[in-house]
Amino acid sequence: MIRPFGLRDVSALKQLQPRGVAFDLRRVLLSSISPTRSALLGYLTAHHWGAITCVHDNTENGDKGIVQVWPRRDRKAWDLAFLAPSLDEDPNAPGIWQKLLTHLILLGAEQGVLRIYARSSEDAEAEDILRQTGFSMVTREEVFVLSHQPAPAPLPRGLRRVEVEDRWALDKFHSQVIPPLMKKAEDPSFDICAVSSDPFRLRDVQEYVWSKKGEIIAWLRLASSPQGHWLDVVVRPEYRAESLPYIRYMLTLANVSKQTPLYCSIPDYCVGLGWLLRTLGFSTFTRQALLVAHTIARVPVRRHLVLPALERSIDVGPSVAPVHPDGGKTGAKLTA
Repeated sequence: MIRPFGLRDVSALKQLQPRGVAFDLRRVLLSSISPTRSALLGYLTAHHWGAITCVHDNTENGDKGIVQVWPRRDRKAWDLAFLAPSLDEDPNAPGIWQKLLTHLILLGAEQGVLRIYARSSEDAEAEDILRQTGFSMVTREEVFVLSHQPAPAPLPRGLRRVEVEDRWALDKFHSQVIPPLMKKAEDPSFDICAVSSDPFRLRDVQEYVWSKKGEIIAWLRLASSPQGHWLDVVVRPEYRAESLPYIRYMLTLANVSKQTPLYCSIPDYCVGLGWLLRTLGFSTFTRQALLVAHTIARVPVRRHLVLPALERSIDVGPSVAPVHPDGGKTGAKLTA
């Protein structure tokens, strides 16, 4: 049986927490909130804050499992955050994952959620289970880390803070730069308005654009928390080689150290940006896969048009009247 998290499940969640798998590396690295606290926060605020948590409890064989998602602010998408037990901890974990994920997709459809995103570390077994339960691959990403404070850098020409008036131009920029597969998945992770409702997540956000002759060339966002920093970079492909000074300046806005590292995720389709990060002192931290499950499929439906006045059969004769044997003509025949 799978049910919503309740206070009676706190003990079970605390036991499963160290045996589970966390998803969405950005949240894991920038937030200090645990799955148990996330579940309690969601329960106490009716999910206005906190996570949505579901519990699998099989009384016959004693299997227990937990799945947790964070709603995004628009409430139309969820981010998979936690699954327990891990595939290494329990031989029955694959079956538990499938049941929990299937339940999650149905629950999302019932609540009007369009998509559920899963950012998972590259693991063949985990990806296979996600695919079996309705998730499809969008892209793969390499996550880089910087653990020392970079040298000061001047503000490069054309770089400025994002203003309210830039939103239309940013939407246009997004549609031009993001690959069709990403747009098809409708991943809004580049939009600050679409981040999750985790109140412990992004304490400080600085958002910049590099513009040239009125055209946006790049969008850069630095999100910071007491645990570290995360840099997002989206650049027009033809300008990636010229973006080094712009990325370097963004690094100077963060207080980077071994205790508060700076992370940056580069999708595989952004060829060249990883090399620039290595030039700036970054090293590879890990790789992850982005998958998405569409909870609602829009299918065109053809319906027969019925006109009440014409429900009876109609026999329409020839449009040109036939010649009568006696030389006359008969009129067109219409019977109903």
